[in-house]
Amino acid sequence: MKAVGRDSKVRIAFFGVGRVGTAALELSRSRPWIEVAGAVRRPRTGVGAGLPLPAAWEGVRLWERPDAMLERGRPEVALIATRSPLEEVLPDVEMCVRRGVHVISTSEELAWAEVEKPEAAAMLEHAAKEAGVVVSAVGINPGLVFDALPLVLAGAAWDVERIVARRTLDASVFGRGVHRSLGIGYTEAGFRRAVEERRVRGHIGFAESARAVAHAMGLEIEQYDEQIEPVLAEQEHELADYTIRPPETAGATQLVTASAGGRDWLRFELSLHVDPGAVGWETLDRIRISGRNEIDLVIRPGLSAVLTTGALLVNTIPAVLAAPPGYYRAASLLPTPPWLAARPPPAAPFG
Repeated sequence: MKAVGRDSKVRIAFFGVGRVGTAALELSRSRPWIEVAGAVRRPRTGVGAGLPLPAAWEGVRLWERPDAMLERGRPEVALIATRSPLEEVLPDVEMCVRRGVHVISTSEELAWAEVEKPEAAAMLEHAAKEAGVVVSAVGINPGLVFDALPLVLAGAAWDVERIVARRTLDASVFGRGVHRSLGIGYTEAGFRRAVEERRVRGHIGFAESARAVAHAMGLEIEQYDEQIEPVLAEQEHELADYTIRPPETAGATQLVTASAGGRDWLRFELSLHVDPGAVGWETLDRIRISGRNEIDLVIRPGLSAVLTTGALLVNTIPAVLAAPPGYYRAASLLPTPPWLAARPPPAAPFG
């Protein structure tokens, strides 16, 4: 693969034209060293089908076939912001790798591929090294709040007796399709049935984050438990493309506990709602590390789900270009500062 020189722009392509992809596109346009090669927009069916494309995509060449886009658009980096399940995103990742294109993906399950597909990590590592490219998972969680930030803070801790990470977010920024996967817009019975069938999983990625944190400290998760409960609407909530009416679900809460080293060591809490203020919730992110010198970090207001994820996609590009080829799990490439120079970042030493 051709290395990026200081005098050539970095050609990027998008897989997915949803809200996160759109945010990343808008940010990339403020970086003079980035050139958009195109985007893959597959025909949609079901929830969300027929919605107009955001105006930000005007002027971007759209493709239904990713192989054609890769061949004719000739991107160097692919930003994949489509689906969470590894089995759904893996074909696109593999296609990019085979064509010598770096991959940065928001797929939560890609953040620690062994959780859902034990053989996937070794396969990705081998394929990426063979092609001379980087495959990297990024995101708020996994990627930042439940793994990278706790690990950075832990570096200043005398010891780490317990880690508690909590995130409360406004889910109104997502569309109806994402809401359905989060458990919003159901009857209570329908919610519980969908959870049993794994059609509703709330936030995906807690198991991946837990393993990332434990692995970085030389520990193994011994016991893992995850629970999800619905939050029923007590009033109507008028959203961009539909209305939630009582007693449909307007949010959900999730609790994860994990033991390591023979004790309850990790606790993750997530609360999401289409109108947090209506139920008295404050949007925030909080990380507490218990030990001899307790560390307690509060981010108020909480990180924007869409804007932060879009920023992580774009800001990770220079780190990916400079990293040795391979598969990078959650928190392996820590969040990097944005490259604000007019000229491209330094040429990659590999490829």
